[in-house]
Amino acid sequence: MVDYQVSIDMAKQICMIQRSEEGKKIRQYFIDLEKAWNTPEQIMARALKVAENTIESLKLEVKEMKPKALFAEAVETSKTSILVGELAKLLKQNGVEIGQNRLFAWLRENGYLLKNSNMPTQRSMELKLFEIKERTVMMPNGSSRITKTPKVTGKGQTYFVNKFLGELL
Repeated sequence: MVDYQVSIDMAKQICMIQRSEEGKKIRQYFIDLEKAWNTPEQIMARALKVAENTIESLKLEVKEMKPKALFAEAVETSKTSILVGELAKLLKQNGVEIGQNRLFAWLRENGYLLKNSNMPTQRSMELKLFEIKERTVMMPNGSSRITKTPKVTGKGQTYFVNKFLGELL
């Protein structure tokens, strides 16, 4: 006697062409098996299994992302803001090859800073991406001068890191 390995499809084909009693039994077995496989209950059971697997993988993803989300939330809600040069360093730490001067140029080109200065546009101020710090500087001749420096807020830091990392992907 010789044993053969055949696929289920091939076994179906063979039993469909057999006219013997054994062929009829096997044919009926496959018909019953297929009916059972395609019952609404079985379809629902398979769908639930797929949903369970998806939920488990999403739970793992949430677990992995939770520390990053907490950090991003802490940065976003922090009361301290940073200079644009420090944002460039933060971006560089995240794999974005950009320095302070190129970042200033990019911010101007993309409408976050005014074209001819380093001051934020109205839109970026409304988005709360920047704030303006004013300082009074005493000059050697006794006069004073007010300087304005744009600083990136915590929300802006999160926004720009996500924007640049999104462009890298």
